[in-house]
Amino acid sequence: MFIWVAVWRDLIRYWVLALQKVENNRYYSSRQHRGNVGEGQLHLNQDNIDKFNEYQAPSDKLFQAIVQAYKRQVGSG
Repeated sequence: MFIWVAVWRDLIRYWVLALQKVENNRYYSSRQHRGNVGEGQLHLNQDNIDKFNEYQAPSDKLFQAIVQAYKRQVGSG
């Protein structure tokens, strides 16, 4: 699971993505650092952050969002 937390001065937002959704995302790069093994990054900015709205979760529903993302990843939901 990939749980992303973004904190602004007046807002906190949460996103929950299954690993396959991260790895297959057009904004994902598997080359974070030279010589990296098993790490990567999502390149997000103000122009593409809305592309991740479907993964956003309210703070009081994080656990449910994680369970649902896991079930989607393993194919049982």
